[in-house]
Amino acid sequence: MRFKNQICPVCQEKFNESDEIVVCPECGTPHHRDCYNSLGECKNASLHKEGFNFKPVETEEKIDILIDDEVKNLKDVVNVVNVEFNGEDSENNENLKSTIEELFKNINGKSTDQVLINKTPSSYYEAAVGKNQNYYMPRFLIMEGTNKKHLLNVCAFVFPFAWAVYRKMYKLALLVFCIYIALLGVTIAPILSNEEYITAMNNCYMEDPMFYEKVLLYDAGQSVTFTKTQSEFIEISKNITISPVIAYGTLFVSIAMKILMGMFATKLYKEKLTKNIEKAKKLSLEDGQLKNYLKSKYGVTPMFMAIIAGFIEYTFFGRF
Repeated sequence: MRFKNQICPVCQEKFNESDEIVVCPECGTPHHRDCYNSLGECKNASLHKEGFNFKPVETEEKIDILIDDEVKNLKDVVNVVNVEFNGEDSENNENLKSTIEELFKNINGKSTDQVLINKTPSSYYEAAVGKNQNYYMPRFLIMEGTNKKHLLNVCAFVFPFAWAVYRKMYKLALLVFCIYIALLGVTIAPILSNEEYITAMNNCYMEDPMFYEKVLLYDAGQSVTFTKTQSEFIEISKNITISPVIAYGTLFVSIAMKILMGMFATKLYKEKLTKNIEKAKKLSLEDGQLKNYLKSKYGVTPMFMAIIAGFIEYTFFGRF
């Protein structure tokens, strides 16, 4: 077959022997007949003035050059070399994992358009990820090649709220925030329902508006002088206890949430990017414009926003 291992530039599908193929008479780019008719012109028409000529991609030869003998001889790399992933080739996941990581490390920035994720060039995912591509892209490829549904994400485990904000997963961030608020509400409900505590606290604030700052210094281990009213409030606070059911229940929910985030955050992130990329592909944008759009629209939030989110999470919800 003349166009074996070549990809239609419109639908990004590989050509099969039964496909009807239309070749651009000016630059030689092959297209599926239906794809060419739907577009009405060559996909690379805008490059004709620059003298563009189609050059077949020799996938197997390029990959052979880029990876060493030990890697390319692994049985599990066969479908990777052919620019496809098949879940059935995951008999040895550890070998496949190291193979894909090595493969991506070598082709990153060189020929990532040859590697497909959900039938889409992985370079689109690179653009949508923005920062930390070398962390997420190998994991996306591993998940694509092995059908793995979870890979540990340490940042999402330690700071689930801040991570979700940074990665522009705002719905997930809102869900995590609501869980934190619910846990906080369950914890402080017994305190807020204690009339003696509320009365004593109000008396302290009426006596000294800076009372809360003094309590923080006291909790930090510094020497602080309290008035009689304030000392009575401190004693009342010490005598208020939280039910073990509430204490251990909130701790269990918090740990369970963080474990789930750590395990499935990368999968959820990949699925979100897939949806966003599919939406963006419907826009009338050239390849370079599309990648810039993906990076600006779906990349990461400014670092200061992530820092603020992390500060809020640590300061107000750090006990969970």
